[in-house]
Amino acid sequence: MMDPSLPFFALIFLLGSSIGSFLNVVIYRLPHGLSLVRPASRCPSCGAPIRLWHNVPVFGWLMLRGRCADCHVKISARYPLIELLTGILFLALWHDLIGGFTTTEVIASGGFLMNAVIPFVLYSVFVAGLIAIAFIDLDYFVIPDVMSLPAIPLGLLVTYAAGHGIGVSMEDALIGALSGAGVIVAIIVIYGALTGREGMGGGDWKLLGAIGAWLGWQALPMVLFMASIQGILVTLIVGRALAVDELPPMPGEADDEGAESAPAEAKAVGQLAVPFGPFLALAAIEALLFREEWSRLLANLTAIG
Repeated sequence: MMDPSLPFFALIFLLGSSIGSFLNVVIYRLPHGLSLVRPASRCPSCGAPIRLWHNVPVFGWLMLRGRCADCHVKISARYPLIELLTGILFLALWHDLIGGFTTTEVIASGGFLMNAVIPFVLYSVFVAGLIAIAFIDLDYFVIPDVMSLPAIPLGLLVTYAAGHGIGVSMEDALIGALSGAGVIVAIIVIYGALTGREGMGGGDWKLLGAIGAWLGWQALPMVLFMASIQGILVTLIVGRALAVDELPPMPGEADDEGAESAPAEAKAVGQLAVPFGPFLALAAIEALLFREEWSRLLANLTAIG
């Protein structure tokens, strides 16, 4: 009998990369206020509809050699990379939830549906939402309320239904939602009072509140620590390739005519705007996938103390 692990992994990757293809649509259309359903996917340059066989995740872009089949304009490599990233993260989540490979014994076990399949379906929504939020924030320095705010009650509902799959109780989720949002609000208020500048965007507190609702309050220290460390390191490495002097306009918002902004080089990196949402999203995925290791670390630290 063939090992079911390979077909399951292929199915999970196909599902994830297909969701990643849809996330590309969300990332582009949602900030522009466009429908996520109509029209069908098309070339952003010439507007030609993308043929069905060219829309296969990852492989479609490779078949086209990164160019539109009609106008031959280059198509950003970010599209297949997001599809690949989503497929890999879905695989990692599935592997984590079942505790290894998908053997016949695992499938036949009584808790396969409740402890693996249902938590995977629900928490894959969380992962997909974080990916979309991260790239939207990278592009426009904004976390859409339409994604962050509904994620808080949705996270509480998911915790009620499947939180047992990752060891999070409803009480943990409620505390996480309140404390997650409260921590960022406190940072914004204190930083603003001390410096006279806005240190973080309004979307960050909603996102961290949502992360707390999905992962529980125990994950928040890791999320904040990892997001801060990774954000600092990436900013120091890429510098002004990520940080900007002035926030970019949202789609449809024209820059003030004749207004000239100071070049980014006029300010130190520490005074530039850096999107924090991508690092919160990355840290939240790390907290989800490495939650057991984090729990053991906390337990060891508590025992030492």
